[in-house]
Amino acid sequence: MHDPMSRSRLSLLSLFLLLVVVLSGCQFFSSDKKVSADHERFERIVQAVETLRSAYEQQKFDAIQKLMLPLQGFQELEGQIRRDFDTYATISLNVTIERIHIQKERIMVNVRWEGAWQRSPEETPVTDQGHGVWVWNGTKDILLAGVEGAMPFGKTDR
Repeated sequence: MHDPMSRSRLSLLSLFLLLVVVLSGCQFFSSDKKVSADHERFERIVQAVETLRSAYEQQKFDAIQKLMLPLQGFQELEGQIRRDFDTYATISLNVTIERIHIQKERIMVNVRWEGAWQRSPEETPVTDQGHGVWVWNGTKDILLAGVEGAMPFGKTDR
């Protein structure tokens, strides 16, 4: 026969273990959980893409320049963006991130975009779409290091 005391100890131990599992599960799903450094960096990357999109759409050249690494190669891109702002009264741009590839400091963001550029309210907007790669660099500060493929910038020159 089983000793009633050992059965009660077993039940108490089982209850204690169940309580530990439940409480640790609650801790795991807690909203106070620390976000990993990788996830925080991912969020900064997504925010940088959105900031670039928004600054281009709102024609804020200074905001775009703050997102760019100070590279000589950007002079042409900056000129294209300035010409777009000089040519079009309104720009509407939608950007979808399709893939993010992070390799140390270098970040490759594959984007799909579609936009409309309008010289004046009376004119029909010019529309276009494409795929490209926005190359970013950094861990804390995410800055644009290059663009590849079809880009929405420089619509005036096409």
